[in-house]
Amino acid sequence: MARILLTEPDRAIREFIAGILAEFGHDVVPCENVVEAEVWLATSPIDVLVTDLMLRGEQGIDLSRSCAARGIRTVTLTGRDFLPDQTSQPPPLIEKPFRFSDLQRVLHAVDAAQSAAVRRPASSAA
Repeated sequence: MARILLTEPDRAIREFIAGILAEFGHDVVPCENVVEAEVWLATSPIDVLVTDLMLRGEQGIDLSRSCAARGIRTVTLTGRDFLPDQTSQPPPLIEKPFRFSDLQRVLHAVDAAQSAAVRRPASSAA
């Protein structure tokens, strides 16, 4: 399964989500904030970022964009209505409260999309 960097500011929620993801068979690296997440990103390979949209004085969307630019798949969680313009919305976005089966379904879809992109043959120039 995937090595998941989980960034969630609330310790109880972070530990709960990390436990469920571990039960799904994932290797989970829990972080409280962007600083901790960036340390892990600089030192360890990560397959997927799962981050809260709002990270106490920081923006999870910025972390999500940074990871996406590095080729790391991202899933963003939010407990608030998401109203910024469509270009700002980080795909995929899961609203709290959510079912863990929904999170697992999204992780499978992210993994499948990445696997398809890797298997897709490069087009040849004629």
